[in-house]
Amino acid sequence: MKKTLLLFLIVLYYQFSFAQKGSVTGTLLDSANTKTTLNFATISVFKGVDTVLHTYKLSDDKGVFKINNLEIGTKYRLVINAWMYNIHRKEITLEAAQPNLNLGNIHLSEKTNTLNEVVIQSERPPIIVRKDTIEFNAESFKTLPSAVVEDLLRKLPGVTMDGDGAILVNGKSVSKILVDGKEFFGGDQQIATKNLPANIIDKVQLTDDPEAKRRDPDIVAGNIPQIINLKLKKAIKSGAFGKLYAGGGPKELFEVGGIMSFFRDTTQVSILGYGNNANKPGFSISDVMRIGGMQRAGVNSTSINSDGAFSLNGISFGGSMNGGVQQSAGGGANFNTITKKGVKINGKYFLGYSDNFTNQETDIDQTLGSRRLYINTNSLQTNRSYSHNFGGRIEAKLDSLTKLTIEPNVSIGITNNYGSLVTTTFNNQLALESDGNNASKVKGTSNDINLSTSLWKDFKKVGRSLNLTLNVSRRENLSDNYTINESNFYSPANPTEYLDQWRDNNIANFNVNLNANYSEPISKILTLSIASNANYIDNKNALATFIKNPSNQAYDIAVPDFTETVIQSGYKTNNRVSLRWKINKDLNIQPGFVFNTIDLKNEFDNSTGFNQSFQFFAGQLTVRYKNLNFSYSPSFREASVSYLQPVANNTNPFYIQNGNPNLRPSKTHQVNMNLYKYDTQKTLSYNLYLGGSVQNDGVIMSREISDGGVQTVTPINQDGIWQFHSNGNISKDFKGTKRQFTVSTGYWGNYNRSFVIVNGNVSTSQLINGGPRIGGRINLNDKFEFGETYSFGFNKSFYENDFFTNLNYYNHSSDTELILRFPKKVVWETNYRLQHNTQTVNGQNNTISFWNAAVTFLFLKNDRLQLKCSVNDILNTNNRRYVYLSENTVRDMRINNLGRHGLFTLTYNIQNFGGKVGGKDTMFRF
Repeated sequence: MKKTLLLFLIVLYYQFSFAQKGSVTGTLLDSANTKTTLNFATISVFKGVDTVLHTYKLSDDKGVFKINNLEIGTKYRLVINAWMYNIHRKEITLEAAQPNLNLGNIHLSEKTNTLNEVVIQSERPPIIVRKDTIEFNAESFKTLPSAVVEDLLRKLPGVTMDGDGAILVNGKSVSKILVDGKEFFGGDQQIATKNLPANIIDKVQLTDDPEAKRRDPDIVAGNIPQIINLKLKKAIKSGAFGKLYAGGGPKELFEVGGIMSFFRDTTQVSILGYGNNANKPGFSISDVMRIGGMQRAGVNSTSINSDGAFSLNGISFGGSMNGGVQQSAGGGANFNTITKKGVKINGKYFLGYSDNFTNQETDIDQTLGSRRLYINTNSLQTNRSYSHNFGGRIEAKLDSLTKLTIEPNVSIGITNNYGSLVTTTFNNQLALESDGNNASKVKGTSNDINLSTSLWKDFKKVGRSLNLTLNVSRRENLSDNYTINESNFYSPANPTEYLDQWRDNNIANFNVNLNANYSEPISKILTLSIASNANYIDNKNALATFIKNPSNQAYDIAVPDFTETVIQSGYKTNNRVSLRWKINKDLNIQPGFVFNTIDLKNEFDNSTGFNQSFQFFAGQLTVRYKNLNFSYSPSFREASVSYLQPVANNTNPFYIQNGNPNLRPSKTHQVNMNLYKYDTQKTLSYNLYLGGSVQNDGVIMSREISDGGVQTVTPINQDGIWQFHSNGNISKDFKGTKRQFTVSTGYWGNYNRSFVIVNGNVSTSQLINGGPRIGGRINLNDKFEFGETYSFGFNKSFYENDFFTNLNYYNHSSDTELILRFPKKVVWETNYRLQHNTQTVNGQNNTISFWNAAVTFLFLKNDRLQLKCSVNDILNTNNRRYVYLSENTVRDMRINNLGRHGLFTLTYNIQNFGGKVGGKDTMFRF
């Protein structure tokens, strides 16, 4: 609450600072034809003879402009620039008696000869809007000496960026970033935005992507991707950039790493290496994607958690993905070049290593009519893994309209996991029903070979296109799971159960996928689209179980009831035909139909096999009206082969998982609605999303809970499963030459309808959660930055059967960030996160606080050398907590963390392509 009040006061101050001032308005017209308004002309405001831009404004679509917050009694000079018109200058002074000045109609004459035009350099307008191009004068938007292009773009009106560096221009995505009209680093957007210094940029030009308009002539104007062209003051032909860092702290903590990228003309080489035991990634994901070259090499899979840890293509780059404390190391290299014939070639290799220790404690509260179970589990896991990734990419333009892409990739993984699990179960009277001790060891290897090819063919006829893709993959996972378990039962009393077994599980998946998409304009208003996908699969799941032989201590006694091999092979097709009808420039309707087939053969070593043959036919619909998109699409999917394995997984005797070879394919009906709008004049953006699905023959778990709390789950088919999600957001930017302020508010919500089956008791379950959020950020000339976000959430579950008890809880969270750059060459920053929820399980603390802080000292020219002194988890919270509802159960999970720790880190930036100092991306992650 205090932080929300502080944010309100800052907003109030910001607004008050503009109060008691005046404004000037006017309408721009063509002097020869006074009915012609001059839209999107630039009105620049200078103080008297000052050459420093004070503020600026664009005229709207009616030629009208209004400039607020001008001081009374100050002499201003207005400089008006409109494309293909002569520059118009006018001096004004606002008076207290008439603070709001209306200049009426202002007439500009059309240019007849630009050769004799005199342009005063200091009066260059900050923005020029031409026929199809918006051009920003970089000198008009001041940045720090160490700023890069990304910092410059953030200051431009209409330009926004998300946390991953993705750029939106007036609400439109950016498809390319060019440097002097050419691709830079193989077309990698963030290489340019995060590495080129802002002070070498002369102009930033924005245009529509002509390729997108050619492929879809009916694309709505608000959805056309943008191209950004960076005009340099001086051309760059070669160079190197990156950073080296090393640091240490108490508790024998250390971190060390380096990442470098070298380029000459069209060839680029990147290398990286890192190691730390500070439970953090060696680099930010943007560093690995841009400097490390992963973005140009192609990424098939990405995993990111809230602590900042991430993996790309199965390779961990440090930081624990599932909590705990980790030591990690890695390295790799990436090569990119463009041949004289324009062929783009990429090659890469990366190695990752992690050693993770996790202490996870979970409290479970489960209602079963008059019975109630309280279960506590304590898990200790040590997981050590190695991963290798080899990959490449070739992209060639066969002609001006045809592009071929080939991407091979090989991933190899080795894992060694050791763990212990202690489980205790209590009844309503808190009497001990059972307990168990489980020791496990898992050794595994994985191999993933993938070849992906794509051919995109455009035709001279606008709107006609053909896209063919072929993917071939082979995945193998081999694991040996050793389990030693002792289970004791007290109420009612039963004999102790012992288990000492080895499960040898070999999984192999082979997949060939061929996809074709063809688009044909039948007329100016009708376009036919045909898409067909053919898929061949050959999956094998071989499981063999052995128990230890007391005579020789070897695992050589086979257990036939827990041994089985499942082979699933066959073909699947997905065929779609649709016809797009362009009713007018704002409205498109695209009806169609879907026809799917599944023909699979299921074979078992110890059971009778069976075949599956299904056909699925349904309609589909897409409607686009201006910035509103609606779609309905059906799908048909078979059950995972892991569910078909009829042998139970008994590695945890308190939670036994059965298979079900009789599962039917699921049929899903998906709807989506999305609205996005950006108001250029008001710098206001808003979006709304609503989507969901209704599923028949979906897979849910039927549970049997026996004495002692032993649970056995079996997957079954169930109709009437609903899942819906909605979110919305409104964001307003206030961007001045020295001050920026952003405020946003939004909401999120989920509705899930499913079924709970426990001991034969069946009930529909409805889970509803959601809540509002609000946030704001202020930046005062890059000297002071303050950000605050707050969100409230509710979680409720309802059941129609009284055997289950309705559950609910609320949660609050806030995140505060403060950055102060004072005095010169010193940066102070801190981040505070507060989490609170009302659900109490086993008396746990419902309020958790995380507080981090750092101070950075800057040295050398352009701040190339930086010494950062940081303290993380100052309050020594020492764990992460998650509370959630599932079926008829509340789970409260706590996972260990590194706790309070400090680091002194010295970083040297090569060419200082590291961006401005300060912020969570450069300080810490949690």
